Amino acid sequence: MDKATFWEIIEKARLASPSKDERPEALRSVLEELSPDEIQSFHETYITQVYAAYTWPLWGAAYVMNGGCSDDCFDYFRDWLISEGQTVYESALKDPEKLADLPRMDEIELEEFRYVADEVYEGKAGRAMELTYPPFPSEPAGDSWDEDTVDKLYPKLAAIYW
Repeated sequence: MDKATFWEIIEKARLASPSKDERPEALRSVLEELSPDEIQSFHETYITQVYAAYTWPLWGAAYVMNGGCSDDCFDYFRDWLISEGQTVYESALKDPEKLADLPRMDEIELEEFRYVADEVYEGKAGRAMELTYPPFPSEPAGDSWDEDTVDKLYPKLAAIYW
Protein backbone atom coordinates (compact mmCIF):
# COMPACT_ATOMS: atom_id res chain seq x y z
CA MET A 1 0.00 0.00 0.00
CA ASP A 2 1.38 3.40 -0.84
CA LYS A 3 1.87 5.88 1.98
CA ALA A 4 -0.81 8.26 0.71
CA THR A 5 -3.49 5.56 0.93
CA PHE A 6 -2.19 4.44 4.32
CA TRP A 7 -2.41 7.97 5.73
CA GLU A 8 -5.89 8.45 4.21
CA ILE A 9 -7.06 5.42 6.20
CA ILE A 10 -5.47 6.75 9.39
CA GLU A 11 -7.07 10.15 8.81
CA LYS A 12 -10.53 8.62 8.30
CA ALA A 13 -10.19 6.80 11.61
CA ARG A 14 -8.89 9.90 13.39
CA LEU A 15 -11.70 12.10 12.13
CA ALA A 16 -14.32 9.48 13.01
CA SER A 17 -13.23 9.28 16.65
CA PRO A 18 -13.80 12.12 19.09
CA SER A 19 -11.07 10.81 21.42
CA LYS A 20 -7.84 8.87 21.07
CA ASP A 21 -9.35 5.99 23.03
CA GLU A 22 -12.01 5.56 20.37
CA ARG A 23 -9.53 5.47 17.47
CA PRO A 24 -8.98 1.69 17.48
CA GLU A 25 -12.69 1.11 16.96
CA ALA A 26 -12.84 3.80 14.28
CA LEU A 27 -9.86 2.18 12.51
CA ARG A 28 -11.65 -1.16 12.72
CA SER A 29 -14.65 0.33 10.88
CA VAL A 30 -12.44 1.70 8.12
CA LEU A 31 -10.42 -1.51 7.72
CA GLU A 32 -13.55 -3.64 7.56
CA GLU A 33 -14.27 -2.00 4.19
CA LEU A 34 -11.01 -3.44 2.78
CA SER A 35 -10.07 -6.86 1.42
CA PRO A 36 -7.74 -9.10 3.41
CA ASP A 37 -4.90 -8.31 1.00
CA GLU A 38 -5.46 -4.58 1.47
CA ILE A 39 -5.54 -5.01 5.25
CA GLN A 40 -2.27 -6.92 5.16
CA SER A 41 -0.71 -4.24 3.00
CA PHE A 42 -1.98 -1.59 5.41
CA HIS A 43 -0.42 -3.45 8.34
CA GLU A 44 2.92 -3.81 6.55
CA THR A 45 2.95 -0.06 5.90
CA TYR A 46 1.98 0.55 9.53
CA ILE A 47 4.99 -1.43 10.72
CA THR A 48 7.32 0.54 8.43
CA GLN A 49 6.03 3.73 10.09
CA VAL A 50 6.60 2.22 13.55
CA TYR A 51 10.18 1.37 12.56
CA ALA A 52 10.79 4.83 11.05
CA ALA A 53 9.75 6.44 14.33
CA TYR A 54 12.21 4.34 16.36
CA THR A 55 14.50 7.25 17.13
CA TRP A 56 16.20 8.57 20.24
CA PRO A 57 14.76 12.06 19.75
CA LEU A 58 11.18 10.74 19.70
CA TRP A 59 11.89 8.46 22.65
CA GLY A 60 13.19 11.46 24.57
CA ALA A 61 9.99 13.36 23.82
CA ALA A 62 7.92 10.34 24.89
CA TYR A 63 9.98 10.13 28.09
CA VAL A 64 9.24 13.75 28.95
CA MET A 65 5.57 13.57 27.96
CA ASN A 66 4.89 10.38 29.91
CA GLY A 67 7.09 11.13 32.92
CA GLY A 68 9.29 8.18 31.95
CA CYS A 69 9.08 5.72 29.09
CA SER A 70 10.12 2.07 28.93
CA ASP A 71 10.69 0.31 25.62
CA ASP A 72 7.10 -1.03 25.69
CA CYS A 73 5.77 2.44 26.51
CA PHE A 74 7.74 3.80 23.54
CA ASP A 75 6.14 1.19 21.27
CA TYR A 76 2.68 2.29 22.38
CA PHE A 77 3.68 5.97 22.12
CA ARG A 78 4.53 5.39 18.45
CA ASP A 79 1.12 3.75 17.97
CA TRP A 80 -0.48 6.89 19.40
CA LEU A 81 1.73 9.07 17.20
CA ILE A 82 0.64 7.24 14.06
CA SER A 83 -3.00 7.55 15.14
CA GLU A 84 -2.55 11.34 15.24
CA GLY A 85 -2.15 11.35 11.45
CA GLN A 86 0.48 12.13 8.87
CA THR A 87 0.98 15.81 9.67
CA VAL A 88 1.63 15.27 13.38
CA TYR A 89 3.68 12.12 12.73
CA GLU A 90 5.98 13.69 10.14
CA SER A 91 6.32 16.92 12.10
CA ALA A 92 7.33 14.97 15.22
CA LEU A 93 9.89 12.97 13.26
CA LYS A 94 11.51 16.22 12.14
CA ASP A 95 11.18 18.01 15.50
CA PRO A 96 9.70 16.21 18.51
CA GLU A 97 9.21 19.57 20.27
CA LYS A 98 6.34 20.18 17.81
CA LEU A 99 4.34 17.78 19.99
CA ALA A 100 4.10 20.66 22.48
CA ASP A 101 1.62 22.25 20.04
CA LEU A 102 -0.93 19.50 20.80
CA PRO A 103 -3.30 19.71 23.76
CA ARG A 104 -1.86 18.27 26.96
CA MET A 105 -2.98 14.71 27.70
CA ASP A 106 -2.27 11.89 30.09
CA GLU A 107 -0.94 8.47 29.14
CA ILE A 108 0.27 9.21 25.66
CA GLU A 109 0.12 5.77 24.16
CA LEU A 110 -2.38 3.67 22.20
CA GLU A 111 -1.35 0.00 22.19
CA GLU A 112 -4.71 -1.26 20.90
CA PHE A 113 -4.32 0.68 17.64
CA ARG A 114 -1.54 -1.63 16.45
CA TYR A 115 -3.62 -4.81 16.79
CA VAL A 116 -6.71 -3.73 14.88
CA ALA A 117 -5.44 -4.77 11.44
CA ASP A 118 -4.53 -8.25 12.73
CA GLU A 119 -7.99 -8.69 14.26
CA VAL A 120 -9.91 -7.45 11.22
CA TYR A 121 -7.77 -9.54 8.87
CA GLU A 122 -8.35 -12.68 10.92
CA GLY A 123 -12.09 -12.02 11.00
CA LYS A 124 -12.24 -11.64 7.22
CA ALA A 125 -9.69 -14.26 6.16
CA GLY A 126 -10.38 -16.82 8.88
CA ARG A 127 -6.69 -17.07 9.70
CA ALA A 128 -3.89 -14.95 11.10
CA MET A 129 -1.79 -12.78 8.83
CA GLU A 130 1.46 -14.34 7.73
CA LEU A 131 3.96 -11.52 7.75
CA THR A 132 7.68 -11.38 7.48
CA TYR A 133 9.09 -8.23 8.96
CA PRO A 134 12.47 -6.75 8.24
CA PRO A 135 14.75 -7.04 11.24
CA PHE A 136 13.91 -4.53 13.94
CA PRO A 137 16.76 -2.06 14.47
CA SER A 138 18.96 -2.99 17.41
CA GLU A 139 19.16 0.66 18.52
CA PRO A 140 17.03 3.72 17.87
CA ALA A 141 18.35 6.13 15.25
CA GLY A 142 19.95 9.39 16.35
CA ASP A 143 21.76 10.48 19.48
CA SER A 144 20.89 8.93 22.83
CA TRP A 145 20.14 11.04 25.89
CA ASP A 146 20.45 10.83 29.65
CA GLU A 147 17.31 10.38 31.78
CA ASP A 148 18.52 12.99 34.26
CA THR A 149 18.82 15.74 31.65
CA VAL A 150 16.42 14.72 28.86
CA ASP A 151 13.99 17.48 29.89
CA LYS A 152 16.62 20.06 28.88
CA LEU A 153 16.49 18.74 25.31
CA TYR A 154 12.74 19.39 25.13
CA PRO A 155 12.06 22.63 27.01
CA LYS A 156 8.59 23.18 25.50
CA LEU A 157 7.47 19.68 26.34
CA ALA A 158 9.08 19.83 29.78
CA ALA A 159 7.22 23.07 30.53
CA ILE A 160 3.95 21.23 29.84
CA TYR A 161 4.62 17.75 31.19
CA TRP A 162 7.54 17.85 33.61
